Amino acid sequence: KTHPNHIITRRSNNRKPSNAFFPHLIHSQLSSSAFHPSTTGTTRSLCFTKLYFLFSTKTTMSKRTRYTNMKFLSACLLVALGHGICAFQLSMVASRAPFGRQFDSSTVTRDNQSYTKSLRQQTQTTSKPSVTSTFISQLACMALKRRLKDQTHVSCDLTADSNALLMGRVGPVTVKGRGWQSSLGLTCRAIEATVDECRLDMARILTNQKLVLTTPAKGRAMVALSATDFGNFITHPLMQPPSPPKIQGASADGELHFLKENVRVDPSSGAVTFYGTYSGARWEFQLRRSEGGRKAFIQAVLAQGQETRQDVDYEEMANALSETTSNFFNHMVFELDGTFLSFKDMMLTNKGKEPSVMLSLMITVKKFPSPGLEF
Repeated sequence: KTHPNHIITRRSNNRKPSNAFFPHLIHSQLSSSAFHPSTTGTTRSLCFTKLYFLFSTKTTMSKRTRYTNMKFLSACLLVALGHGICAFQLSMVASRAPFGRQFDSSTVTRDNQSYTKSLRQQTQTTSKPSVTSTFISQLACMALKRRLKDQTHVSCDLTADSNALLMGRVGPVTVKGRGWQSSLGLTCRAIEATVDECRLDMARILTNQKLVLTTPAKGRAMVALSATDFGNFITHPLMQPPSPPKIQGASADGELHFLKENVRVDPSSGAVTFYGTYSGARWEFQLRRSEGGRKAFIQAVLAQGQETRQDVDYEEMANALSETTSNFFNHMVFELDGTFLSFKDMMLTNKGKEPSVMLSLMITVKKFPSPGLEF
């Protein structure tokens, strides 16, 4: 007997199997889904069982039948190979695009735009100051503003290489300001100070948010003083005018005191005129740039309308005052709690709302002024 699910009928009663099944078998197997990925395991097992019986040595079949079976096997192998190639191509296509996202030209455009934007941001980042250098600049501005009673502008510009910054080296550093006024009345119209390099304690900066120098920083400064500013400068508590050597006829105290009133800045004559008292008399001082340059020269004369005494040599006293005050300005070192300013040069200008004297100073910063310092 032959069951519909059997490919071949084993030999029984010396009867050969019918070959009528094989054309139908080839057609049915080629059209079947035995090799399709969605085919169940039971169907695949049945197919391979049929192939086993087809070529079993225990099965008796004619040459024609065996030839037909060979064609069937070839057809099956071609079907399996075709499914395998298709599956491989599909897997390759699927691996090129992320799962769950369809491939289209807009994706490529968005990726290119994203890459261009990232490259542009990296280029801009290298030209901008780093976050740490900006933080240091902000700390310096805040520290200056806390120490000033009034100001109209404070800025700190610094250049910092990333490698040098790790070692605590920054520079040059430029501090600019306008309309500065200290708690003790020291004022200036404008200021610009630059140091070539600062060596900072980076650990203290990051942990305590405090600027600490490890080595002194040296540079230069330019200060613009109006007539009022110059009067505040020469009468500041930290400014101690020198006293000339003892002169015959001078009063017992022998001290020189500058006055802040009646200061004049005259660019046409190149002189700053101010006044002071010495030995009971009022004196006029004229500050000029020396003819040799880079030095200050002060000439002292007895003020007009000043009463004189017969027993005092005012000419000798004037010469002594001129020499003493000139040396004082040329070698003056003005200290502000760790910041030292010394005279370098001067000039007078008419620029601005009123005439001003420009003082070129050399600056040495050993430490930043303390927060509670009054100057």
